[in-house]
Amino acid sequence: MTQATKRALWKNSQFVRLWFGNLISALADGAFFVALSWFIVDVTGSETVLGTTLICMSIPRLVFMLAGGVAADRISRKRIMVGSILARGMVLSGFGLLLMYDDDQLLPYSAYAMAALFGTVDAFFWPARSSILPFVVGRDQLAGANSLMEISQQLSMVCGPLVAAMLLHTVPYPPMFLIMAAAFFAGTLILFTLRLQPAQTAPSAESDHQRASRPSYFRDVWEGIRFTFSIPILTIIFGTSLVLNMMFSGPVNMGLPLLVKQLGWDGSAYSSLSSALGVGTIAGGIITALCGGFRGRYKFLPLIVGLMGAGIAAVSFMHQLAFGLAMLFAVGMAMSMTNIPLITYIQTIVPDAKLGRVMSLLTLMSVGLGPVSYALCSVLLERRWAAPDTLLLIGGLSLGTVGLSLLLFRSFRQMEEHPLWSGRTAAETTDSPQPHQPGDGSRNEQTPAAL
Repeated sequence: MTQATKRALWKNSQFVRLWFGNLISALADGAFFVALSWFIVDVTGSETVLGTTLICMSIPRLVFMLAGGVAADRISRKRIMVGSILARGMVLSGFGLLLMYDDDQLLPYSAYAMAALFGTVDAFFWPARSSILPFVVGRDQLAGANSLMEISQQLSMVCGPLVAAMLLHTVPYPPMFLIMAAAFFAGTLILFTLRLQPAQTAPSAESDHQRASRPSYFRDVWEGIRFTFSIPILTIIFGTSLVLNMMFSGPVNMGLPLLVKQLGWDGSAYSSLSSALGVGTIAGGIITALCGGFRGRYKFLPLIVGLMGAGIAAVSFMHQLAFGLAMLFAVGMAMSMTNIPLITYIQTIVPDAKLGRVMSLLTLMSVGLGPVSYALCSVLLERRWAAPDTLLLIGGLSLGTVGLSLLLFRSFRQMEEHPLWSGRTAAETTDSPQPHQPGDGSRNEQTPAAL
């Protein structure tokens, strides 16, 4: 990302509003997840309750994610983002007030209900958030804008846990959730002022026909799925992402707080480890921006995923906080160095009229086996078949092995030869065999999921 690109982006008032609005809501998200996990572990002391709460949050995301993608292609992405953030603030407000007047009598069922509602509205946010940039910045600024958006997202992984740690030490649980709800409301006010520009690419003929005939949501969902999986590289990467998430979700999100508790450390240690992950993602985002999004070097991405898996496995041997901080910092770097290039790739070659559905499918694949992972880890932990450090070891080694296996696929090794990505001319694109071309001059499709 050049200095000129950065200056141009910061002079774009709409991008600045999107960046700050997303930053505030992401900070609230980061603080909420850490606070909720520690709240469940501290108040209930049950691995099963923690796993069930995470399942209750993941299943609605799984069920409604594709509908969220269709909504992003049909409705204003700004309205979806504003509505989702506002709804999350209302959900947390209700939960905080319930804890204040109920004194934990309805736990864990109130936590299950809150998590399910939060996951439902969150399912509509991410497809809109992932596909809105082409309507805010120019196509030539997408790589830089994605890097800055990723940095803002990862700032939340640093500052969010720090905010959670401060709140855990200074206020009881009920007002803590109310404070996080207020942050969501602030993000809503900023994004409400956002104004989107028309897409720079021409709408496809298929999109015009669909809008005229007003197809059902189910038909739109099916069209998005068929369009996506007509590309071999998408099938490979999305499927890999589905498996990688299972290796990450349960072992890290459940194993890490329980390992911290097992070592006799407090919530501050868990917040510090989560912050180290966030600092690593910021560093990875900066490195990715300086390296031009690793354009032309995508063959190295599986190696980076392999290092991420090794870092997670190393955390299982953590007995000193400094060692865990270093390993999670490395894991965070690897996350950004794979996610940013792949998201930019998607936004470059997927037609605007289908971008919401493709991004929703991407998110669905990245969270699809999350509930399975949480349920499996809950059973293993509750029945003492595995300890938290064992989950981290097996999850990290499996994640690294699956990530490295991408090098075995020729479609992945040749993914940067796609004409819209490699920068060939329109005439060359027309003359080249493109079985998956959508039909006119709009952006084509062939994209990997965020790993």
